[in-house]
Amino acid sequence: MYKDLISYELADNVSEEKLREVASEIVNSWMKKLPGFISWEINKTADNNYTDIVCWENQESAKNAETEMTKIPNAAEWYGCYKQGTISSIGLHSVESF
Repeated sequence: MYKDLISYELADNVSEEKLREVASEIVNSWMKKLPGFISWEINKTADNNYTDIVCWENQESAKNAETEMTKIPNAAEWYGCYKQGTISSIGLHSVESF
């Protein structure tokens, strides 16, 4: 399994409820249709920032999703949820799960 960890802050005037609504729309209209997509989990940190964990069958599936991002419905609304300059990501390859 391959995981993308994406950390960010919400844009000003974007509520957590709005983030969840937009994320749900993206998952249902786009991500679930992508080969290798497993799940997307939104997590909130103690300092009110966010870290998402997006699980893929493999790194190739995650890379394919990057190339398909131009096809995201309502992409502007999704990108508008994130405070510019705060997004960072890291990819993880699962070694073992207990």
